[in-house]
Amino acid sequence: MDFSKTESKKDRAVGNVKDNVGGAVGNESLQAEGKAQNNSGQAQGALATAQGYVAGAVDQAAGAAKGAYNSLTGNSSGEAGNKLQEKKGEAQKNWNS
Repeated sequence: MDFSKTESKKDRAVGNVKDNVGGAVGNESLQAEGKAQNNSGQAQGALATAQGYVAGAVDQAAGAAKGAYNSLTGNSSGEAGNKLQEKKGEAQKNWNS
């Protein structure tokens, strides 16, 4: 399953509105629905961050391994491309930390 930070933010915002409106008008059902939607959005956001971090770690490790192989075999153009993949993975990990 692919988790989305955008969907997470939308669910948290809509959940907060429902919670506040439900509380203001005394609609406990709407308020509970809002709290549940907000909590769901928070969980989805945490999962999206974890998913992004893992993808970055995999990219970083793959780039490092391929780069080391290309270094040993003397493939300097492949080594440069793999260094780029490694740096991309590192940046993705940092973004999702």
